[in-house]
Amino acid sequence: MKCISYTCLLVFCITMNACRLAEVLSTQYSENIAQANFGTEANHPGLNDGNIETIATIPASNERYFIVRFADVKPVRKVIVHNGNLFRFKMEYLNPESDEWEIFHSVIQRRNLQGKSSQGMYVFDRLNFQTQMIRITVTRTVDDIVINKLEPDAGDKIVDQRKTMFDQYLPHYRVVRPSIAQVREIEVYHLTKNK
Repeated sequence: MKCISYTCLLVFCITMNACRLAEVLSTQYSENIAQANFGTEANHPGLNDGNIETIATIPASNERYFIVRFADVKPVRKVIVHNGNLFRFKMEYLNPESDEWEIFHSVIQRRNLQGKSSQGMYVFDRLNFQTQMIRITVTRTVDDIVINKLEPDAGDKIVDQRKTMFDQYLPHYRVVRPSIAQVREIEVYHLTKNK
């Protein structure tokens, strides 16, 4: 009987220590510092209003950017993007030392999305940089149309140049006709100190 009670006590102590160890080793993130109530500005109010039901939009053009600007330089460890219709894009931050944009992740969306047109959320973690601005540079959306042109016009965004069409020699260009870019929300976190 004593052996069973000692075993139960030992199992209880191990369980309690394992729970405490897991709590100490787990990553503790700050509140979402991208929200407007932290003094963060965005080039569209729907980008950081804290509501993923609102949609931030950027007009159709060859250069499309979503930008958040913090009140001052902040450490960044995790970024979450709630996607609207982005297909290809780059995640960049403004390096405060060089004043240059640096890419921390490039995304090309997966094709197999079980009937959805775009991936709903992207999580970029294990980051370690400081910045005052984060930018999403949109390359393509799922709504962009790629057309064939024999000669591109000035300002066209060429994605490919081909030599044949329908097994015939016919040099032509593949040009993107951009559409509106959409993002539902961006979240940015840094680490908090464990208690």
